[in-house]
Amino acid sequence: MNIQLAMHSSPRFSTWIWLPDWRLLIDAGDGVTQQLGYKIRKIDTVALTHAHRDHIGGLLQVVNQRGEMNSFAVAHPCGSSSFKQLEAFAAKFNPGTSWNAVWHALEEGDYVPGSGDNKLIKAFRTRHYSDDKPENPPRSLGYHLIWRKQKVRPEYRDLPQTELDALRAEIGREGITSPVDERWITVGGDGCPLNPAEVVGTKLLLHEATFLSPDDYDAEEAGADVGHMHSTLDDALQVAVAAEVERLVLYHISTRYTDAEIRDAVRTTAQRLGVKAQVWVALPRRIYWNLLGERPLWSGDG
Repeated sequence: MNIQLAMHSSPRFSTWIWLPDWRLLIDAGDGVTQQLGYKIRKIDTVALTHAHRDHIGGLLQVVNQRGEMNSFAVAHPCGSSSFKQLEAFAAKFNPGTSWNAVWHALEEGDYVPGSGDNKLIKAFRTRHYSDDKPENPPRSLGYHLIWRKQKVRPEYRDLPQTELDALRAEIGREGITSPVDERWITVGGDGCPLNPAEVVGTKLLLHEATFLSPDDYDAEEAGADVGHMHSTLDDALQVAVAAEVERLVLYHISTRYTDAEIRDAVRTTAQRLGVKAQVWVALPRRIYWNLLGERPLWSGDG
């Protein structure tokens, strides 16, 4: 599996994730246009997890810069009124380019428009706000990146190749195959630990790990005083273990920690929990252009 992943994540300041194979930008923190440069023009979809400033601080610049080309999608949780206000402001602030942004308010389970026939983006509900009730429209979302493939139907899989070729000639390729959705990447955004049942089967999980220890959970830094919720390193690794994830990226780690503290905590906690996944860490204050091209910090055997 070859996935190119560029990203930056410094909580309270800026988070963005660029996936060129999907022509997708997830979140648009401050500085994203300067950092991506002309790569901005390759974006087909901007998918936003929630409306906090460190995730949307660069959104207006993305809309204006990308809008110089042609139409593109801006997807966001339907339960957040902030995006309606941003859409209206963008249209007034720079109407010459902002009109190319087509805004989509997503419910849980919606597919992001314009993501292609075989590469799909599906929204799922997360819980970043303590008062975000299941019966209300979602205010925060995660995203599954899905590769839809045509595979031989189960009833034909054991046929010899000669018989399969003859059957294909008789009834066509569509007659012997059916679409199968492979979940390649899951991005959780900010919030409580993801439900392992939601991410099981994904080839790569990006999970936030704001605090390295439950003892470090700082209510003020987390925004708990106004109802914001985050995950710890233990939370994220336990999700990976329960879902039997093979590849994990930890991100949204507090800038209070040094790089050495983060690396030591990840190795120690992964060993204690018996993590079998390969684990990469997006250190805060860093820009990564190909994170998965680097050696994982943890490989299941230490």
